[in-house]
Amino acid sequence: MSSIAYVTDEKMLEYHRLCRNRTILFWRLSSKKNFRDFKKGDILFFFAKPRYGRKKGLIGYAHYDSTKRMSLRQMWEKYGGCTGYDSEALLREAVEKASRRDIPDKLNCLLLTNVVFFLSPIYPEEVGLKIPANLESYCYLDKNDPEITVRILQKAEMTGIDLWSSDENEDPAEIFRRDELNHQFAMICKKIGAPDGSDREKIQTRKLAANKTQEPGWRYIRGSRTDCIYIENDTVRIAVPYVYQANDKELRTRELIGRIMMYTAYARREKIRCTPVFEIMTQKDKEEAENLLREIGI
Repeated sequence: MSSIAYVTDEKMLEYHRLCRNRTILFWRLSSKKNFRDFKKGDILFFFAKPRYGRKKGLIGYAHYDSTKRMSLRQMWEKYGGCTGYDSEALLREAVEKASRRDIPDKLNCLLLTNVVFFLSPIYPEEVGLKIPANLESYCYLDKNDPEITVRILQKAEMTGIDLWSSDENEDPAEIFRRDELNHQFAMICKKIGAPDGSDREKIQTRKLAANKTQEPGWRYIRGSRTDCIYIENDTVRIAVPYVYQANDKELRTRELIGRIMMYTAYARREKIRCTPVFEIMTQKDKEEAENLLREIGI
């Protein structure tokens, strides 16, 4: 799980906001440093000056989808206004200005989806961040403080989300709420740690989780390969593994109960507005697992 602050042209961002673009394409010169440890679904925060202001802040974000190598013509033919410009000529002018020489045959392009804009900029110092004002490309935000993304999203919740840029297919408020919950429960999962067990049990645990993510709406909790999450509106369902052998069933049962109770306790401590509903992933007696949930009142 990673998030970055990406230096962005404020005029281009305003174009995307006014056009209500939900998918956008950023281009980067090949000389720019490449991303590392940045995966599909990770968050890229726009670091730019707001419309009325001189100081850079975080003014919104999008989700990283993929990196593509394309010529300028390919960019325009495939993505058009999603590049942030009204015409191919304006796009070409911007690339020429940035490259200060001939336009490269291929450009590194970042495809971003599910764009959300904030009503007010969030300045780094407001969330305990130090980002140089002269940052040229991007920087990772959560390497030294894994909860920084949650703090940014919580601050954005206080100041508000720009709903003007919504459309009938995607509501930024829903996207934002889902992101906030995903990161909050990812932090809880990290605090709890991975389930214990023998090598054989760990292999079975990962198979169960992988199968769960094939069901509609289910995904891994970010940073985990054992626990899964499903979010719809303010309903959060968490699937936790229950794998044991005959000689350690009681131990694994206690660990399972503890895991569920810790999720619930941390959610209350962090004042998450929804109480998670739990499912147990097991290859054995599923009725026994359901009875276990009822017995502990979850």
